[in-house]
Amino acid sequence: MCGRYRRKSDKQKIAKAFPVTTGLDALDLDPDNDIAPGSAQPVVFVDENGERKLELMRWAFKLPHRLLFNARSEGIEISKFWKDAFLRGRVIVPADAIFEWKEMPKGQKKPKYEFTIPGQEPFGMAGLWKVWKNPKTDQWERTFAVLTGEPNEVML
Repeated sequence: MCGRYRRKSDKQKIAKAFPVTTGLDALDLDPDNDIAPGSAQPVVFVDENGERKLELMRWAFKLPHRLLFNARSEGIEISKFWKDAFLRGRVIVPADAIFEWKEMPKGQKKPKYEFTIPGQEPFGMAGLWKVWKNPKTDQWERTFAVLTGEPNEVML
């Protein structure tokens, strides 16, 4: 699960890594060392003209009883909530590191681990976006979630 990540790359470095052709001029982007769900973050997507665009979108959907910021890849194509976004709303989420915490017995502090890909800064996380009505502002906005899956031998 991706619950926090770091992005230190600037928009030019992101544009070079993910051949972005539009959206750079309108975007001010500062590095962020501890990105949390609910924040506005840059994502790369293909716009209506077929060009790769960099745009800020909100990370996470606020549902009545939880904050949905990850989408499990297993079964995503049949999920009621995600099916449409899987077919039409794919994004690349630029990151320089992700953080995970080790499960510990209750009462013990969970150690935090940082994962990077040496020599690949930034790297891209798969994501999905859709339009969502923010209950706080009553406005429609583009919102994304990071795709996750079962950990492989590298992550275990």
